Amino acid sequence: MVNFLIFILYFFFILIAIFGYGNLFNIYSKELNKKEVCFGYLGLNGTVIILIYSYISNFFFSHSKYHNFLFLLFGVFIFFYFNFGKLKFYKKEIFNTSVIFLILFIGIFIFKSHDDFAYYHFPYTLYLIEQKIIIGLGQILQGFRTPSSIFYFNSLTFLPFADYYLFNFFPVYILGFSNLILVKNIFNKNINFINYLSLLSFIFINIFFYRFAEHGTDRSAQILIFILVIEILNQINNLKINKYNLIKIYLLLCLIISFKAFYFLYLIFVIPLLLYEFKKSSSLKIIVKKFILNKYFFVSSILIFLVILSYFFNTGCIVY
Repeated sequence: MVNFLIFILYFFFILIAIFGYGNLFNIYSKELNKKEVCFGYLGLNGTVIILIYSYISNFFFSHSKYHNFLFLLFGVFIFFYFNFGKLKFYKKEIFNTSVIFLILFIGIFIFKSHDDFAYYHFPYTLYLIEQKIIIGLGQILQGFRTPSSIFYFNSLTFLPFADYYLFNFFPVYILGFSNLILVKNIFNKNINFINYLSLLSFIFINIFFYRFAEHGTDRSAQILIFILVIEILNQINNLKINKYNLIKIYLLLCLIISFKAFYFLYLIFVIPLLLYEFKKSSSLKIIVKKFILNKYFFVSSILIFLVILSYFFNTGCIVY
């Protein structure tokens, strides 16, 4: 019973910490602060910040229990510091978040770990909590040549009294954040094809991707690809590429790529937006300013660069 209480307390402790770091990202973004809060994107924003920190910190030290606890505690502090007086305005978001994550929490007890968990998911995460970066690690085991940002997130869930037993939380969080975004789209008052596409995506994801044992490093990225396509179509449908939606596209892309380098191919999804903008403005200068010379492209590029760097340090090859 005590172990179960520790398990569920840590589950929501980590969740609130993710939201807290999402608030930290929103401070960086004036555009996000002006919009209605969506806890789904708040969670994904926080995930980006946590992953960037995890990659950078591993260059200097290992992710020990008490380091991780203090890092996550700071995220919880940030969340309540910025939202304590606003919680009553977020009743609907808090209710939806609580319901979705309580349902998904049950899945942790029902499903086993992914088949590759014992092969290299767990060993790589264990390496991160015991050692700072070791150059050439990929020569030890083939699985170590293909790291994922999921392992870097998992390394920060190595906490006092819980030890290694929280390493399967990440897919639950991604599925939960994705459901929150889709639910928000489904009940959007501006009814168009995005509502119906979000509904179909919501049904498909929760029917075919509910088994956490199959997630590995692929399924979480595939779930976010559904949302990425919806956001790109929404941009084109609005007949105007605005910075707020462009932020979401950048964040989704950098997360997808960081989960598995194979998904670099999905950068091709940005081409329709570039062609649309070029057709509209016919100015390469405007396109460069809007798509590249902005701080959100910079943040996304940091995470992608850190992923490439980890591959290079592990294998000695940039394009492994």
